[in-house]
Amino acid sequence: MSSQVVDKIFDTGFEWFKKIESVNQRVIANVKEIGTKSSVSSGHVAEPSVPLLGPGYGAWARGLYQVSIVAGLGAAGFLLFKLGCKILPQAPAHLKQGDKRCLLLFGQMRDPITRQIVMDLYRRGFVVFVCSEHGAPQNDDDGLYHIKHEDLHNVVKYLQEENATLSSVLIVPNSAYYPSGAITTLSSTVVQTELEQNVFTHMRSLFKLLPHLNCKLQIIMFTPSLPQHFGIPHHSAEYFVSGLMRSFYYAIKNECPHASTYLCHLGILKIAGSPSNFKYLSLNGSNMNSSLLVPLYRLISSSESWWLRLRETLRGSQRFFGKGSWLGYYLGRWLPPSVLKVL
Repeated sequence: MSSQVVDKIFDTGFEWFKKIESVNQRVIANVKEIGTKSSVSSGHVAEPSVPLLGPGYGAWARGLYQVSIVAGLGAAGFLLFKLGCKILPQAPAHLKQGDKRCLLLFGQMRDPITRQIVMDLYRRGFVVFVCSEHGAPQNDDDGLYHIKHEDLHNVVKYLQEENATLSSVLIVPNSAYYPSGAITTLSSTVVQTELEQNVFTHMRSLFKLLPHLNCKLQIIMFTPSLPQHFGIPHHSAEYFVSGLMRSFYYAIKNECPHASTYLCHLGILKIAGSPSNFKYLSLNGSNMNSSLLVPLYRLISSSESWWLRLRETLRGSQRFFGKGSWLGYYLGRWLPPSVLKVL
């Protein structure tokens, strides 16, 4: 079916082109014939005559030609939009048997969003290394390994021994469980601990590991930026984490141009029985699977197909997962947080 649809699109465009070309040829032939007859009857060579259709005909024909091209491209775009999922390649729901692609995720499994991301990618067939201070020396699940930051050399060893590929590194700070309160009342030790656990420890480990990794590595960084974008008060810890992740994103993007670096803004997501990952917002979040897990999987799996890579490149290096993430990034400074209730 896909080849028939594509053939029909190009056949339609080619047919329009041939029709316009035929009209031009007939008009030119008629003008030449009239000029020849006129010169023979008068007995002298005819001067070049102006086409009978007037000087505006050429502009009219060019305009018609351009309109037909636009119409053909519009029709092709419409068909591709309607049938794109059937005629264009899509990421498979799961990795193929024997696919040895690995992921390294920096984050805490106690965070609900981090846990959902890890388990979804593990079920799809990736070998997942979860790096945190709670790494375990023994792992019961084949394909899901919990390691500490000082044990990252085991990741490189695994890649070499199994001839596997590390396709992506994910840095996922907590999206919940941040201390709240006015910045003047928060303990500096508490804030420092949050920044160390969610940002600095992960980034130090990443920078040590980068020289040993594939030059085409994909780096995906998450940021709980919703409170900062909408100016929600009394959540300075999230402000700091969001600002640091954005700064590291630009630093890595500029200093490691060989890597594909993405910054993912987290909005409001529904987590199991909880309506929102932001506990202080009494709002229902968007579906976790369709708003985060599926788009993230498509982004990660795009490295194996030029078409999927092109599609993800056109979508940009900043992504928006969850309710309010896109709106907050672009318009949050002008809108009150109450606008989230009507989304």
